[in-house]
Amino acid sequence: MGRTFLAGEGREIFSLALPGVEPVPSMNNEDSPQTVLIGEKDGPRGREILGECIAGKIPFIVLGRGWARDVPASMRNLAKKAGSKIIGPGSGGLITPFLSGNDRGKAALLAEGRDLFQRTVRESDGRSIPLRYAFSFGERSDLSPVDAAWAILDLDPKVLFFAFILERLRRGRELLEFAAGAARQGKCVGLLEVDPVPGEDRVEKAALRQFGVVSLHEPSRIADGAAAFMTAGDDVYRGIFLEAGQGETARLVRNEAARRNIPLFNEDDGAAPVLKVVRNGELFPPIRAFGEAVQEGSRPCLLTSALSFPGAEFLSGAAKAGIPFIPGIGRCLDALACTFSAGGARLPVQAEKSAPPRCPIHPRPTEYDAKVLLGAFGIPVARERLCRSFREAAEAAEAIGYPVALKVMSPNILHKTEARVVALNLQDREELRNAYGRTLEKARVADPRARIRGVLVQEMIRGGTEWRMEFRRDPRFGPVVETGISGVYTEILPDGVIRVAPFDGEEALKMIRESRGYPLLLEGWRRERLDIEAFASALSAFSRLAFCEREVARLDVNPLFVNRKGVLVVDAFIEKKGRKR
Repeated sequence: MGRTFLAGEGREIFSLALPGVEPVPSMNNEDSPQTVLIGEKDGPRGREILGECIAGKIPFIVLGRGWARDVPASMRNLAKKAGSKIIGPGSGGLITPFLSGNDRGKAALLAEGRDLFQRTVRESDGRSIPLRYAFSFGERSDLSPVDAAWAILDLDPKVLFFAFILERLRRGRELLEFAAGAARQGKCVGLLEVDPVPGEDRVEKAALRQFGVVSLHEPSRIADGAAAFMTAGDDVYRGIFLEAGQGETARLVRNEAARRNIPLFNEDDGAAPVLKVVRNGELFPPIRAFGEAVQEGSRPCLLTSALSFPGAEFLSGAAKAGIPFIPGIGRCLDALACTFSAGGARLPVQAEKSAPPRCPIHPRPTEYDAKVLLGAFGIPVARERLCRSFREAAEAAEAIGYPVALKVMSPNILHKTEARVVALNLQDREELRNAYGRTLEKARVADPRARIRGVLVQEMIRGGTEWRMEFRRDPRFGPVVETGISGVYTEILPDGVIRVAPFDGEEALKMIRESRGYPLLLEGWRRERLDIEAFASALSAFSRLAFCEREVARLDVNPLFVNRKGVLVVDAFIEKKGRKR
């Protein structure tokens, strides 16, 4: 926001021409600027200027090409003590409206590296799409792109589109929280990931979709988004007027716009932004109906063409007029769709306010402890009792009502079914007596050193459909929740819908509807409708548990019975942080 100097002689160090940047030979005897770009390569002169900037406590010092992959650690430490942030090496430069003198743009580009940053800026210039901000952070930076984006979001309300070019999304939770904060203000976030995690990362794909982050697959899509938000991104616009005649092209555009939920006006009110579809090779102008208003700059206009490669003469005319252009109808409508759908994400920290008091967890938890934790968050659990003698087990079975199930609780026996320490469908006291002794004996055979904490007597659940809920801690996105059909349908309908925790009941309903097992919850032949709302409530509460309980590394609920009325947890597995079970 303050003064920016270029110290040194080499403007070619940076990819961009730097209009508006004051050149100074040295930092001595100068008013302290906010930002200094060092126009010298790594060497005695470059390090001398860097040392002067650190001594002068310059807030931001930008290093371009010609420097080592990193500056010496000693200088980094001095800069940290002085409160200076070193951006680069390898920065491609920066653009701000205070330096360029162009404040028409509505987009901010924040890029790691230099090459794609440079190509994006050049393509935007070639299509008359000014970027309001563009920062290249190089190979390393003391200032993260997300931190810079927060600063822009707080200081400049005119920015409507934030585009990130990242080598790899390493700190995913930070980007999601920024996307949610931007969405609350009706702004959009896009991401171009240069070197994503090898293979299909289901968690990343689901997280970006959940928080409304648009996946950008090439630099030209960043320019498309910048053009769309510059034209139709302001809140005062509730739609866009289409100028495409009455032929097949107009019908095609209207159909595709309706499929993307883009509001098109049938009549020109003289104020709405204009989407002009030009014939391929058509010279610029004519734009007959609104030509004067567009030329005067009082009315936003966006040009597109039915084909992706219009003639050079047209591009030259559009550039001279300063009207942005997106080649191809599909690309143009995809970009416009973002302008009318921004604002759908939610801040993840909101659920923390409604978190229940912390529930103490046993140092070596079992299924029983997992269910106690689930119950503390309001998730219904099947009736059960932990017993330490056959007498207690018989009393529990009488109170619960036969038939019952019997399970040995031991933190040393992970797979109870394989160890054969589970007895199901016990009909009376005699069957309970036989099963009680038999399961304890099998537990000793499975692990002679196993610490037996008791036997769990549990009601038998019949009817309904079996589902699963799981949460784990992703290294980039934090706690994530997955749900899907379970039981006999697991192999028939392999399924898993993922969201970043926490989320509300509305998002939980979306998860359930996305699942391949969703039709089994609906009314059908000889089948009643099951309690989808109770399932969504339990899934939302499970996401709050995942977000609030920091001691838990993993928690699996399988099965969760969804019944005609209500849901019940039957089995669960828990793992605490720092302990592998």
